[in-house]
Amino acid sequence: MKTPTAFATLALLLCLAISCDSDTSGIVEDAPVLETESETRIFDRSDILTGEDLVALGLKSGKTYDVETLLGGVEARLLFWRVLDKAVEYEARFYESHADAIDFGTAPAEEGSGEDAVLDVDKAAYKEGVKDRRAIFDFRGTIKPKYGAYAIYSNMVLLCEGRDDEEAWDRCTALIEALENR
Repeated sequence: MKTPTAFATLALLLCLAISCDSDTSGIVEDAPVLETESETRIFDRSDILTGEDLVALGLKSGKTYDVETLLGGVEARLLFWRVLDKAVEYEARFYESHADAIDFGTAPAEEGSGEDAVLDVDKAAYKEGVKDRRAIFDFRGTIKPKYGAYAIYSNMVLLCEGRDDEEAWDRCTALIEALENR
């Protein structure tokens, strides 16, 4: 009669033999494109979006910002949406194309979001909505950036509310998934 240790050893060797023999070359190809893109936070889509597309998705439109000083920008809006029963703010900036969103929209998005966001109107390159990009997240009343992360989806640059990159990115992802599934 074989011992339990022998059975465990035999099972382990069988598992190793199967894993070494299987073909794993298709794993990357089978992964969803969205997962790969989410690492870069840039989503190249052929459709051209407007603020009305987000409103049709269920977001509530707030302010419309002047885009005269937003290089390449054609529209910019403050929008509200419920994510897991919490009201969340987004700033969406629209460009003529995906390439324009990347070329013209990346620097202003970096300036308007994240830990190092520029919250002083005098120092910001894109001054519209700077006051709306400020938030107070703690009891001390410390002013922090409202938008913790941004994404580029098609021709839109999306700044997403969150205390930090992780929380903001979860909210960006929720909206991107809604756009993917519309």
